Parts: sequence; C-alpha cells; structure tokens
Amino acid sequence: MEPTVSIPPVWQSPLFGFGQRTERGQIIGMKYYAEDTYLAEEYGAGWRYILLPNKNTEDDETRIEDDIKLLSPQELKTVLETEINSYLRQVESLKHELNAVGVSVVLTESTDEKLTQPPYPSLQDLVDAGKFILKEIVKHPDYLTLGYQPDLTIGDAETALSYLELELEPNQSPALDIAD
Repeated sequence: MEPTVSIPPVWQSPLFGFGQRTERGQIIGMKYYAEDTYLAEEYGAGWRYILLPNKNTEDDETRIEDDIKLLSPQELKTVLETEINSYLRQVESLKHELNAVGVSVVLTESTDEKLTQPPYPSLQDLVDAGKFILKEIVKHPDYLTLGYQPDLTIGDAETALSYLELELEPNQSPALDIAD
C-alpha cells in the first residue's frame, strides 16, 4: 500500500515535496501556516519547508516557498553522482577492511552471505587496516574528549606503520648514504 498525505481542501497545495533537493539542501519536512491563524498573521500564510543542508549535522533550516529553488537537472545529476561515488568508495574501503582482518565474503548458491577465515591476510592488508583504524580513532568524538597524552602517540603508531610499509615495498632502494 502506497503511503498518502491528505491536505485539507481549503489549503493551497505545496509546490515541493519531501526528499526533493534544493539549492539549500534536501526537503525533510513541511508545515503550513493556515489563513486566519496567529502564525499566518505573524509570518505570512503558506507552506514552510524544513531543509537539511548537511546530512552529517542536525542543523536544519526553514524556508518559505518563495525562497526554495530546486536543483537543475544537471546539478541534481552531479550531486547524485558525487553521492554514489562516495558510497562506492565507502563500500570499497569496508571490503578492504574485511580483507585486512582476514574475513572475506563468499556467496553460496543460495546467495546467502557466509564468512570464511583464510589462513592469514597479507601483511600489507593488515598495515593498511591499521592505518585506517588509527585515522578513525583520531577522529572519534570519544577520543577527542579524552585529553589522552601518552608517551607514545597515535602519530608514533602511524609512523611505525609507515616504516613497516616501506620495508614491504618490493625493489626498495637502500637508504641514502649522506657521504655520497
């Protein structure tokens, strides 16, 4: 059953709908100030749209219908393609993390996902996963509020992983001798 929204016949119909993307963000809500009400007398009758400019914050803004401008088809295409590419990068990153910790996803004939444990992941994959995890730790809100200042820092751990990564590179040239 398709969800429906009923609008009283005495109200004007909204020009925009939920989920539409505008120049100021995506429409996540709507409210109507009906004629002969305090809100309409105070602010003007009509539709107000609640927009979410950034999906990664809880800040929203309310705009009147005249302030709403939908994205052009080309702008919408660009925004959607950017979002799709971002999600694809996230999927690839998550797959890489899975591989780095030695877990792979195998599809069986019934298309159910089954996790298997290979003998050992490659050392390079573990180093990459370690670097990723360290970056995530540094950005985590709980870590930022700790005020944690050990003798060895996350930066030290990242440096150690970078040195290990250099050791793993094939055909690595020996360190430069300053006397040369």
